[in-house]
Amino acid sequence: MPVSRHVFNGTGKWPWGWHWSPPPGRRAGWEHLEDLGGIAYVIQLEIGTPPQQIKVFVDTGSYELWVNPKCNSSADAAICQSYGNYYPTKSNSSAYVGGNFAVTYGTGAVKGSYWSDIMSIAMFQIPAVQFAVANDSNYTFSGILGLGYSYPYSISYPSVLNLMVSQKLISAPIFSLGLGPEGDGFSEIIFGGVNRWKFAGYLEPVSIWPPISQQDPHWIQYWVNVTSLGMTKPGQAPVIYTPKETFNMPTLIDTGSTLSYIREDLVAQIGQQFGATIDAAGNYIVDCSYRNQTSGTVDFGFNRGRMVINVKYKDFIYQQYPGHCMLGVQPADVGSTNYVLGDTFIRGAYRTSSPPSHHFFLDKMLMGAAAAAGIVVFDQQADVIWMNQYYNCGDGVVSVGQSVKDTGYIVGAC
Repeated sequence: MPVSRHVFNGTGKWPWGWHWSPPPGRRAGWEHLEDLGGIAYVIQLEIGTPPQQIKVFVDTGSYELWVNPKCNSSADAAICQSYGNYYPTKSNSSAYVGGNFAVTYGTGAVKGSYWSDIMSIAMFQIPAVQFAVANDSNYTFSGILGLGYSYPYSISYPSVLNLMVSQKLISAPIFSLGLGPEGDGFSEIIFGGVNRWKFAGYLEPVSIWPPISQQDPHWIQYWVNVTSLGMTKPGQAPVIYTPKETFNMPTLIDTGSTLSYIREDLVAQIGQQFGATIDAAGNYIVDCSYRNQTSGTVDFGFNRGRMVINVKYKDFIYQQYPGHCMLGVQPADVGSTNYVLGDTFIRGAYRTSSPPSHHFFLDKMLMGAAAAAGIVVFDQQADVIWMNQYYNCGDGVVSVGQSVKDTGYIVGAC
């Protein structure tokens, strides 16, 4: 799809104020994400004429939009029904496209056919969006908005993100995610922009690795190279468990995965620090009291230490239900190198030092204490994932994508 590549004159300053206010001539689409108890993050869409409201999961590990799961065969019929359905026959702007849609996930599967209709998403209205309408599914209780690399790699039609670019709603196929801790209400997605009041300093570019030229052309993914893994226990110095100069672990960043999955030997080493036990299914179970500790992190390094994401225990340890907690990383399947950084990583990126800016204290007075969260910017224009540890000190969105890697010019306001 065409991408605008005008010169970006970014200085790191933001003269339009700290509340939401798109600057003249630049656009970005912001939307709040609903946190489903740390399991997944949900966005609301309006499809059709008149508009029909539905909710779907945000998934960076897939590349198509589909709606209408079969609720009576889902894992949670009540949630499934509350998320709404789209009925093509009730829309004056729907068009049947045809063709077969079928996909199988780690758990669950869905099949259906393709339709086209007008859609409202994140402050944008997009005509003629093609998506799948399910006629059968199992286990899954929500439709999915796939935001991975799509056209022309995995599908033959423009995705939602592609259409935003071609219709000049955003400058390039770039979106940023800030996922807050469970239930804190700060999660958001921004298409074509970055909220510079969610971090300090500059965002670190982490290249897609393996490069897309070396990936399966039919399934390009957001792989990055983890170059270190360690822990910082409360009151102790950081310890790295991997070789400093030689460790490499290509890992998929996937919002559609609640947990993260890495090498079993590394999971065992982390689990030992928490006194974990292994249940019959091979899951590493830990004492939920670790979630109450105010310090202590699990540390993921990138770019040979230039960026280290420190995930606090509360965000890293996943509470499946009251009194039953699991490590945020679990072993990948035996023999598999399909490693994943899921929501327990994305949600947990957190700056552990004291915030340097007076804006942080102003924000505390206006909004309450800042919440831990992760910021990740998915940049298909430059084939880069931008990261930083995160504050929440207000709101101010800067549009990006007007030139390649202009995201790197943005200076965080915190």
